[in-house]
Amino acid sequence: MSRLSLEAFADRATEIFPQLVRAMARHENNYLTKGVITLPQVWALRYLSRQRECSMRELADFMKMGLSSVTGMVDRLVKQGLAERRRTKQDRRVVFVDISLRGRKVLREMLEQRRITTLKLFESLTAEERSTYLCILEKLVKKLS
Repeated sequence: MSRLSLEAFADRATEIFPQLVRAMARHENNYLTKGVITLPQVWALRYLSRQRECSMRELADFMKMGLSSVTGMVDRLVKQGLAERRRTKQDRRVVFVDISLRGRKVLREMLEQRRITTLKLFESLTAEERSTYLCILEKLVKKLS
């Protein structure tokens, strides 16, 4: 590939990333790809699966969202049976949220489908190319952290 300017690279990457995500989604059949839940809801379920029960404030902080936005998102997760809420007896204003058993199952199925799609996608690359790709991704994540 010819040497691209940073601007040309940004333009091309901005065009390619959505194409890659859509192409990967076509190989999966789950709550996310069917539009039943949103990507932020998946991020919330992943966080809850690792944290166990947490306060709504803690989830809002993790999601970098306002409490009212997270409340609406959790309302939808609870309505679908993917999360559960609990209030403390000491202070009914404090609300805790946790992933439900159904939420764990749905999340596990989505992650397994994504794993299989990733295996199929990257099997055509060499081990060195895969290693380079991971190195770049990790470097970008570190820069954004």
